[in-house]
Amino acid sequence: MKKIILTLSAALVLASCAVKLVTPTQPDVDRMQAKYPGYTLDELNQGKSMFEQHCAECHKLKKPTKFTEAELQKTVPIMVKKVNKKHPNTLDEKSQDLILKYMITMSGHKK
Repeated sequence: MKKIILTLSAALVLASCAVKLVTPTQPDVDRMQAKYPGYTLDELNQGKSMFEQHCAECHKLKKPTKFTEAELQKTVPIMVKKVNKKHPNTLDEKSQDLILKYMITMSGHKK
């Protein structure tokens, strides 16, 4: 019984630390059309998926709203290099671009 309680407590603590990312919507894409002409909701969701899959492998996910565009322009390429060092050729230039555009777009998301 004691072991079950400890396991459940640990699971609750971990769940409370998880970042809940906002699901991108068409208004997010529309907001970025001037910056990224032709940008689509599908591309935004691909970037989110890659961010969740590859970034969470090494550290807990960070909310995009915690970063400025300048910070993201600097940080995302560094993180992509780390992913590719651990798993060679996992993220190509297009993947990096999708992650970066997702992060920049959602950094300006208003609740």
